[in-house]
Amino acid sequence: MRLIGDLTTEKNAISFSEFLQSEKIKNSYEPFEEPSSGKKGFHIWIFEEDDCDHAIILFEKFKQNPTDPVFEGQRPLPPIDESMQDFKTEEKGKVLKLSIKRKESPFAYILTYSLFFICIALFLINMAERKNIEKEQGRLAEQILLTPVQKTLMFDYPAAMKDLETVVAEFPVTTGEDFASLPQKMQQAYTEAEKLPYWKGFYAMIMQYKQKSLSADVNVPLFEKIREGEVWRLFTPCLLHSDFLHILFNMAWLWVLGRQIEQRISKGRLLLFVLFVGIASNVLQYLMSGPFFLGYSGVVVGMAGFIWSRQRVAPWEGYPLQRTTLLFIVFFVMVMFALEIASFVLHYLSYSELTPNIANTAHVVGGLSGALLGRFKFFARGEAS
Repeated sequence: MRLIGDLTTEKNAISFSEFLQSEKIKNSYEPFEEPSSGKKGFHIWIFEEDDCDHAIILFEKFKQNPTDPVFEGQRPLPPIDESMQDFKTEEKGKVLKLSIKRKESPFAYILTYSLFFICIALFLINMAERKNIEKEQGRLAEQILLTPVQKTLMFDYPAAMKDLETVVAEFPVTTGEDFASLPQKMQQAYTEAEKLPYWKGFYAMIMQYKQKSLSADVNVPLFEKIREGEVWRLFTPCLLHSDFLHILFNMAWLWVLGRQIEQRISKGRLLLFVLFVGIASNVLQYLMSGPFFLGYSGVVVGMAGFIWSRQRVAPWEGYPLQRTTLLFIVFFVMVMFALEIASFVLHYLSYSELTPNIANTAHVVGGLSGALLGRFKFFARGEAS
């Protein structure tokens, strides 16, 4: 990114910036004030080094005559001769030569697209495996067992789940019966299996403390599979999704936000960002609610927080996310978080057992960690790699 010059008025800065955008030259303008002289104006920044030479020529022409119809969009430029890979405009007897914007690399958003398609592929595989469980072991088994993909990629797969699988195999229910319609012996076996100790989170510990049953789970091991070396589980729950609306929402935001960030920072740094936010949000969600959560939304909210932070730290980087969009994301997260707190309080007071199945801790931690990373110069706009 390069500073090519200054303009004195915001009107001219906006006009020239919009003209550059129409010429497919990525840019931004930034207000400034020099402390010593008190001089005010607007810096003009060009994002891509290859565009700088032509942008400088245009800038000098603009300063000479900012009201020229070419810059105001009232006089169109002549058609582009693609065979010559350039075009010309006549201005006051002089010829101004401009290059066609080079085509964007097909690998420009390779990391965002890779994450996008990995999430979709895993979703389809998981749905197929769930259907297979229902076909072979019944609807009840489909509701309470994890699929092979989930066993491998969820944050943890506690030993207690293996015992539950044993019970399901011993008492298969291949019809459409629900739990209440099962024979008493089968109900008891399922219930006992579900009571086997594993880390269920601080929320569950608070409820157990109220019910005077905390001692049974005090020594439950944390991070069972991760401590066995399956460290990928720290991140991979982000790649799994529960239903169509869940993945549709997350992938739509990944497409919008991921591309904006990948366009401005290197792929290596974006990967570090995604891993950090994903792991941070997953670990805190696990500690609060146990291992059975999934979804990319923690990283999505982290991306929104990152862009919000960069817009304030370095507005010239040109992140186009609108304030209303950010407010919508914040409003959604806060409403879901308030709903979770309210439902937990009602549950604790024995007024209700409603518990929204939403990983709100991951949302809040993701947003905060993304906003924090956005304050670091390490993630400033630079050449994509």
